[in-house]
Amino acid sequence: MLRLVFTLVVCAAFFGPAPTARSAPIHNFNDAVFAAYGYYREALFYLRTGNAQVASFELEEMTVRWKAIVKRFADSPPDVFAADPAWRETILDIDKRAAGGLEAALKNDAKAARTLLIPVRKMLSDLRRRNGIFNFSDYVDNANAAFEKLWKYRRNPPNFESLEQVDELRRTLAITVYWFEMCRDNAPAAIREKPEFKRLIKTSLFSFTRIWGAIANKREDILISVLRGLRSSDKMLFLRFG
Repeated sequence: MLRLVFTLVVCAAFFGPAPTARSAPIHNFNDAVFAAYGYYREALFYLRTGNAQVASFELEEMTVRWKAIVKRFADSPPDVFAADPAWRETILDIDKRAAGGLEAALKNDAKAARTLLIPVRKMLSDLRRRNGIFNFSDYVDNANAAFEKLWKYRRNPPNFESLEQVDELRRTLAITVYWFEMCRDNAPAAIREKPEFKRLIKTSLFSFTRIWGAIANKREDILISVLRGLRSSDKMLFLRFG
């Protein structure tokens, strides 16, 4: 009798239902996205300057890497994304946009390629937000969004005699400083230790202190000049590290 039970257990182990596919660890997905996203950022940079042919080289790499993401993760998301009803749709939509962007770039149509690709950044951000994930890209996104509001003062400086307008500038500046500091404090070690990143953050934070001084001294010319200089740092933060 015991021998029969043992035989049945062994048979069940070998011939029972096949186990379901195991979901991949979240860090595997994050690493794969980060690698593809680097080519995406480079492509956007070249497309913004109208250099579609060079952008196509970056997009070729992005499409290869994103197709690998589709193959590995579209039907077996990491556990944290498993309940997201839009998971597969989002992953496939990005794949479609990457392929379409590459096709447009090869036709030297930078505008069409950018139109397809620009939403990808927000699509990934929304995917993380829906599922309670906040990573370094989100710190960069928030820093860029905060600076975009500060940048408006480049062409529309406040009336320094208006307390309300000056307070709004101070608030916008404080929020921007906060998110740049958060980028500094939450960067992964591989980014945090790069001299380029250290220099970019240090220079940006120093420039923000100059804006505080411009506000205190009611110097519109300094405000405008410093903002002009900061614009490139804001762009490079996303391009190199976003």
